[in-house]
Amino acid sequence: MAWTRNDIDALLLRSDKAVERAMVTLYELQRADEQRSTSTHLDNTVGFSAFDARAGSRFARWVLGYNDKDQAVYEPKSLTADGASRIFWRYCKNGEQVIDRARRIALKHSRQLTDVANGVDLQRKVG
Repeated sequence: MAWTRNDIDALLLRSDKAVERAMVTLYELQRADEQRSTSTHLDNTVGFSAFDARAGSRFARWVLGYNDKDQAVYEPKSLTADGASRIFWRYCKNGEQVIDRARRIALKHSRQLTDVANGVDLQRKVG
């Protein structure tokens, strides 16, 4: 079965776990230098957009338990965990929850997530 963008969007709208996995997937699509700097250096339509790179990268690191050097040194956490809103408040608009900001990022990038779900190698596609 091939996933459609509507399928992925529906999954993201109903599942916090899918949103967290989307943050990790998009982070993994970033180039290594982009992961280190939590920014986008190349407009290649792969990974986070420049606007979402810092927040999305920080969210993915939180979910993975990574420090700022991309080392797994913490217990992986949910974006709905206690403390997430205190740490990530600056990335959220008008008091929105961290998971809701992450959901907006995931939905914005759901075309890539659909490709990944369908086995498309996005790195090769732009490489």
